[in-house]
Amino acid sequence: MDISKRIIELRQLKGYSTNKLATLAGLSQGFVRQIELGEKHPTIESLRKICNGLGISLCEFFCDETAELPLDIQRLVRIAQTLTPKQRQALQTFLELMKG
Repeated sequence: MDISKRIIELRQLKGYSTNKLATLAGLSQGFVRQIELGEKHPTIESLRKICNGLGISLCEFFCDETAELPLDIQRLVRIAQTLTPKQRQALQTFLELMKG
């Protein structure tokens, strides 16, 4: 797994800039940028902070079941995961109606 590419992918899925991710992670923007460019390799602690900024666990970072899906579908899945069961049911009903 290319950690740099994974961080960029997850950051973009959240709609975050490098600066916003750095702020949420409690790291400098320059350091996060160097990681994304492959110039630096994050320690486990730095990666944990980045994952916290992204709102995911280290396990989710390394074990993404949606990795094979297109990015727009991955974003929909991540949004759906934050919904309550009632909201997910309403979303499912809405999507089924859209299919016709």
